Amino acid sequence: MDEMVFFNPGDAIANSRDFGEAVRGAQIYKAKDPYESSLVVAEDVADNKKFYVYFAKDAKPNDKEDTGVVQYNVKKRI
Repeated sequence: MDEMVFFNPGDAIANSRDFGEAVRGAQIYKAKDPYESSLVVAEDVADNKKFYVYFAKDAKPNDKEDTGVVQYNVKKRI
């Protein structure tokens, strides 16, 4: 089972319809600043063909009242 997390879509570092491309983008970003927070490649729950890269520290709590967050499945941590 996938880990569910919540992020504000505006916080995405990168996005892609190809998982491999999203991972490569995250790895390139991480190589630029390896001491920055770890990254998460997450799949959009509403559209299983979109992948987003976020800083792990930007994860939001599951707050039903906050309409600015979207649910994602964590696919890879970098």
